[in-house]
Amino acid sequence: MERLLAALSRTGRVNITALAWAPLGLDLPGVHEVLPARRPALQAGTLRAALWKLWFDQWYGLRAVAPAHGVLFHGMDGFLPYSLRSRDRCVVTVHDLGWQVHPELYPRRLRLLYRALFPWVVRRADRFIAVSRYTADDLVRRAGVPAAKIDVVYHGIDPDFTSPDEPGGSVAVQPPYLLAVGGVSPRKNTRRLMEAFSRWRARGGHREVYRLLVTGISLDPAFQETVALPAGVSLLGYVDKAELRRLYAGAAAFVYPGIYEGFGLPIIEAMACGAPVVTSRTGAAPEIAGDAAILIDPFAVESLEAGIERATIPEEAGRLRALGHQRVRLFDWNRAADAVIEIYRRLAG
Repeated sequence: MERLLAALSRTGRVNITALAWAPLGLDLPGVHEVLPARRPALQAGTLRAALWKLWFDQWYGLRAVAPAHGVLFHGMDGFLPYSLRSRDRCVVTVHDLGWQVHPELYPRRLRLLYRALFPWVVRRADRFIAVSRYTADDLVRRAGVPAAKIDVVYHGIDPDFTSPDEPGGSVAVQPPYLLAVGGVSPRKNTRRLMEAFSRWRARGGHREVYRLLVTGISLDPAFQETVALPAGVSLLGYVDKAELRRLYAGAAAFVYPGIYEGFGLPIIEAMACGAPVVTSRTGAAPEIAGDAAILIDPFAVESLEAGIERATIPEEAGRLRALGHQRVRLFDWNRAADAVIEIYRRLAG
């Protein structure tokens, strides 16, 4: 959201009121940040916190600032408030329908929230922005949205991942290593990745010196019962953007075997930093990766293992790096902003 707002601001063609319940600190020309009600001191994850946010998002926030003549509302998080009036026009960005496609990968509370709120989005939205063609197709076949109401607008690459690498960093890591992101979660398929890595490493030879580094704070409950990590696997927890960029740049391969992705930003982040990419042939990952990655079956450990083996062959790694640098040029926030402004123009006209 912040990158798109920044790109919209750079055009100088729009004036935006950014409605939030916590300070965004954007400081962007043409973007006016409004906090109608500050979030109270409620413990995150509690029912009271969830109910307060629901009240703010769905009823209070827009009603507190909307002018009498109507607004053009953009729901960048996939939702639209119930407080929209008949004279208001609206567009919603839908990132994925994973909660429908693979409900087993999502917490029950999140599934219930989407089931309660998304039917209103489908009924009320004047236009839909899908972040990939795959997500657009899901909107048609799973939600019944007419294809004529959908525009596909790809995310851009964060410029921080295309700038020159900086020395140092808080995490001391010696190559060679494979990198994964997203912590340990069923959706990111981390447990199957660890199994594939262990099998590959056990084949011996040069493979024995490789490590698998996993960033992110997610830790599924079943994994917490595991006594020890497999040999060579390290959980790094949260790393900041600068550290993540260095980890991408130093990786022998970036392995992203998620079960379902509506886009897959880490794919293009890794490519921008020069990491060979191994990712799934499910969801939107093949659309985003194109021919610049090794595609594997995320449900088959053997396929994941074969992808790792192939990505660590020097000649193949060099080919993937070159293709990745070319591929990432397709994803540009300025281009995305131009497309979004055209949608605004059509709605306003």
